Amino acid sequence: MLNFIRKQSDTWLIKTVLWLIVLAFVATIFYSWGAGGQFGGANKTVATVNGLEIKVNEFERAYNNIINFYREQFRGQFSDEMAAKLKLKENALDALIQNKLVLLEAEKMNLVVSDEELAESISKRPEFQKDSKFSRSRYQNHLRFSRINVKDFEDSLRKNLLREKLEKVIKASTQISETEIQDAYKKENEKIKFKYIGFSKDYFKPANPPSDEDIQKYFDSHKSQFEVPEQIQVQYVKLTPAMIEDSIEIYEDDIKDYYNSNKGNYFIKKQYKASHILVKSDSALPFGEDLSEEEKKKLLDEADEKTKIKANEILKQIKEGADFGEMAKKYSADTASGNSGGSLGQFSKGMMIPEFEAALDQLTPGELGGPVKTQFGFHLIRLEEVKQEHLKPLTEVQEEIKKTLKEDKALKRIRRIAKKIRKAAGASNDLNKAAQEYKAETRTTEFISGKSHNVPEIGNVPEFFNTAFSLAGEQLSEPVNTPDASYLLKVVARKDPYIPELSEVLSEVTQAVAEEKNKLATENQFKALGEQLKSGNNLEQLAKTLKMDVEETPFISQSDSIPGIGNIQSIKDAVFPLKPGGTTTGASRGVYYLIQLVEREAVDQIDPEKSKKIYARIKTEKARAIFQEWMENVKENAEILIDQTLL
Repeated sequence: MLNFIRKQSDTWLIKTVLWLIVLAFVATIFYSWGAGGQFGGANKTVATVNGLEIKVNEFERAYNNIINFYREQFRGQFSDEMAAKLKLKENALDALIQNKLVLLEAEKMNLVVSDEELAESISKRPEFQKDSKFSRSRYQNHLRFSRINVKDFEDSLRKNLLREKLEKVIKASTQISETEIQDAYKKENEKIKFKYIGFSKDYFKPANPPSDEDIQKYFDSHKSQFEVPEQIQVQYVKLTPAMIEDSIEIYEDDIKDYYNSNKGNYFIKKQYKASHILVKSDSALPFGEDLSEEEKKKLLDEADEKTKIKANEILKQIKEGADFGEMAKKYSADTASGNSGGSLGQFSKGMMIPEFEAALDQLTPGELGGPVKTQFGFHLIRLEEVKQEHLKPLTEVQEEIKKTLKEDKALKRIRRIAKKIRKAAGASNDLNKAAQEYKAETRTTEFISGKSHNVPEIGNVPEFFNTAFSLAGEQLSEPVNTPDASYLLKVVARKDPYIPELSEVLSEVTQAVAEEKNKLATENQFKALGEQLKSGNNLEQLAKTLKMDVEETPFISQSDSIPGIGNIQSIKDAVFPLKPGGTTTGASRGVYYLIQLVEREAVDQIDPEKSKKIYARIKTEKARAIFQEWMENVKENAEILIDQTLL
C-alpha cells in the first residue's frame, strides 16, 4: 500500500483518502481503543486545557488509534523511528487539545447538537444502512463488533457534530471580493517566459589565494570552530540474536499458537486493479446570488445531467472501439491517472470512496461500467483484475512464523545473557572477566568523539554512543538493548577537549578561509553584474563574457514551479511585474540568478463561468484558513499545561 500511495499521491483518490484518514482520526479519538499502559497511570493527567483535563488513558486511545492505522496499512515498513519522525505523539495530543478548545468555545457561543441532529447523522452513515435505509440491528452489531460502547460513540459523534457546527459559524464570515477573484485568475492564467544565467554562490574566486595572515586571523577569531572535543575509548560486548539462533528450537504448537493469535497479520483484503475516466460536474453556483435550497438543487441537478450525458458519449465511443487509455488521456479530469491511460494500479478494498467501490463490486474482470456518480463527478470504470479477500493458510506462512519466533526468542535470550554478564561483573566492573564466563567477546574502539565516532562493527546505533558519552569514570553500563542487539559498555580511556595548534588543523582552516573568500567574491560579483544588467547590458553579452550558458524557461504561471530553478516564490515575485526586456536578479539556497523577461502571454478576460468556479474555490480555501487562524488564536490565548514526563 505504501508504494500505491507514493505512485498515486497526486490523484483525486489518494488525496481524498488521506484527508478522510485525518477526519477519521479526529472523529474517533474519543472512543478508539488500543494497548494501554505505556504512558503511565490511566488516571494521571497528561495535559489541562483551560482547566479541562486530558487523562493518560484518553491520550493513549488517541495515540494508539494513529499507530494502529499506520501499522495496519504499512505492516513491516512502519517502525517506532517512523512514528517519532512523524511526531505522532505530538499530533495525537494536539488533536485532543484542539477538541477540548472547540468544546469550550462552542459552550461560550451556546451551540448545541440536538437529539434530532444526532439521530439524523447516525441514520445517514452508510455502515449503519441496509437497502439504503437505517438499520438499528446493523448499527448495534457494528458497534459491538468494534468494541465501542453506544453511549461513548454517540457522545463522541455529538462532539464532532458540534465541532462542525462551530466551524460553520466561524467560516460564515468569509467574504470574497471581485478583486480577489481577478487576482486569483491572473495568478493562475498570466504566463511569462524568461531567460537567465545561474551560478553557484561560491563560483567566483578572488585574485589571490588566502595569505598566511588571512589564515592566522581567521583561526584566531574562530578557534572554537576547530576545537577537538572530548575523546573516549570504549570497551564493549555486543550480543546479537544470530549468535544463538541455531540453538533455538521452535515447536509446531508454538507456530500454531502464533498463527491463531495473529491471524489478522495474514488476512489479505480484497484487491482490485482498475482504470477510470473522471468527467467532472460543472456544479459551481452563480456568483453573488442568494438562491433557495430548491433553486440550488435544480441548478446542480441540471449540471449533473449535462455531465452524465458527456460521460455517456465517451462510454459510447469506447464501446464502439475507441481505446480506453487514449480516451482517459484526452477526457479524464483526474490528470494524474489520465496520463497513465486512466490506470489506478492495484489497491485494497477500502481505499476507494463507497460509491466507487460499490460499482467495482458489480463488475467482472474486463468489464466496463458507469457512469458512476460520486462527489467528484461521473466515472467510467474498467475493472481489470480482482483478487478475493482471503486468509493465508498456515502452510504458506509457517516458515515465516518460525523465523519470527526464532528471532524473538533469540533476542530475549541475548538480553538475559547481557543481564547475567552485567551481574557477573559486579562492583569491580570487570567486563572482560564477566564476558569470558559466558563465552562472549570483548572489543575496544579507537578513540572516538561526539563529532567523529565511526566504529564499523557498531554502525549507526545512537543508543550505543549516547550511553558511552554519558558514562562517568570507569562505570560499566547497564545492558543497552536495541531491536538488533544488546550491548554492555565501559569507558577505558579519555582525552579532554582542547584547542589545537594552527599547524594541526592548517588544511581545515585554509579551506574555511578559501570558502569564505569565494562566497564574498561571488556575492560582490553578483551585485556588480546585477547593476550592469540593470543599466542596459544584454544578458547574452554578459553570458559570453562570463563563458556561461543562457537558459530559457517555457511559459509559466505564478502557480508553476520554474523548470531548472524550482518553486522559488521570491524569484517569481521579482520576475512577474517586469515588462518584456526588463531585468532583475534572484537567488535560491545555493545559486544566484541574472534574469531577463522575454515575453508575456496575454490573459483573456475572465468569463462568468470561470469567475463562479474561482469564487467557490477561494471561498473554501479562505474559510479553511479563517477557521485555522481562529483556532490558533484560541489556542495561543488558552492556558495549556502539558506533563512531558507522561509522553
